[in-house]
Amino acid sequence: MGITKDIITELERIVGSNNIITDDVELTVYEADGSFVYTAKPDVVVFPRSTEEVAKVVRVAWENRIPIIGRGSGTSLSGGALPIEGGIVISLTRMNRVLELDVENETATVEAGVINLWVSDALAKLNYQYPIDLGYYFPADPGSQRVSTIGGNISHNAGGVKCFKYGVTVNNVRGLKVVLPNGEVRFFGGKVVENPGYDVIGIMSGSEGTMAIVTEAVLRIVSNYESVKTILAAFNSVEDAGTAVSRIISSGIRPVALEFMDKIAVNAIEAGPWGGGLPTDAEAILLIDVEGSEPGTNAEASRIIEILKSSGAYMVKLAKDRAEANRWWNARKQAFGAMGFVGPNYITGDGTIPRKKLPEALHRIREIGNKYGFRIANVFHAGDGNLHPLILYDERRPGERERALQAEDEILRMCVEIGGTITGEHGVGYYKKHLIGLLYTDYELNVMKNIKSVFDPLGIMNPGKIFPR
Repeated sequence: MGITKDIITELERIVGSNNIITDDVELTVYEADGSFVYTAKPDVVVFPRSTEEVAKVVRVAWENRIPIIGRGSGTSLSGGALPIEGGIVISLTRMNRVLELDVENETATVEAGVINLWVSDALAKLNYQYPIDLGYYFPADPGSQRVSTIGGNISHNAGGVKCFKYGVTVNNVRGLKVVLPNGEVRFFGGKVVENPGYDVIGIMSGSEGTMAIVTEAVLRIVSNYESVKTILAAFNSVEDAGTAVSRIISSGIRPVALEFMDKIAVNAIEAGPWGGGLPTDAEAILLIDVEGSEPGTNAEASRIIEILKSSGAYMVKLAKDRAEANRWWNARKQAFGAMGFVGPNYITGDGTIPRKKLPEALHRIREIGNKYGFRIANVFHAGDGNLHPLILYDERRPGERERALQAEDEILRMCVEIGGTITGEHGVGYYKKHLIGLLYTDYELNVMKNIKSVFDPLGIMNPGKIFPR
């Protein structure tokens, strides 16, 4: 059933006339995600301000069998927020309150539209209310943490710089309040670490809005350790840097963060105003954090430096203070935006591989780039083998976008071939659903579809995502 004037009137009654968009020009803002590869325009966008309003909107959609697409900041890079079949986009950006900071239980309760970094910012203000600096923060820190929402992070099970030690988003969620497709509100989990029964939070995390809409989350927060050491290493080859990653991890040391950037990425960063003094002559660099007690971090940093040098690093530097370390990390956070200095367009790939396969994967990515005639920058979370090849192209040239997508497709197939997957944190979404059959049999895919149908029997929740038709 289409969206009639009566339905629009009902939606206006629920959220208010100032919290709804129906104008065709204004709807254009919501026809793309962060990749801008494909577009699909919604019929209407609503901006609820509470779980109750979300539930009422969803109920209207349920009764009229209208597709529902939850949306945060729209930073998805897999087409996850695209309204492929039209319908109602529920923007959660006005549900942006930090509801509770519970240091005693090490949790923060927030609405789904809260920006990721706001959680740590709120905790930083809370720290000043105590006799000592508690140093609490939210450890799931994707590269988009300055703009992406908690709801979006949960929907895609986002990773981040510190995910090697603290896990991805699902590992840092204790409870979820969700609106089911029929408009019912349910809460799963709580403030405790373990809950009996099936792991519904695990099922919801990474489901890309195909089962329910998250409206609130209870998040795990952690405190800073006594000491943090940051190490920067430069290499003459990406393969040597990949080898160093494998050797560090196999040594038994578990860094907080272990990030990789190649020459194209580093030079793009340093060309902008956010340069952190990274070595522009290096073919690849590693940026590493270890944390713990002062004696412990000293020992781990010394051992890592030995491994880096023995793996071919021609420059290894230990940050002299937190200010220098922060400059390096701030530069890393700007990597994706900095690509605008080296190309008008790029596709951000997202695949995972076994860490020991890093040298092989990086070599094959270079070969694929040469095959299609594209420069490919590499910026990724080396600690968990989550690759982010950035395929640079110019959409003004006929056929380039299509060839860039073919190159990405080949890279993802390579990831699967060597034991990895087609996504680490960006989701399957719309763009990669044709590849999911590389990972699962028809039987396994049907099991997943059956799970979805338990929550969404009408198939109105973010249709056209994850599963091939």
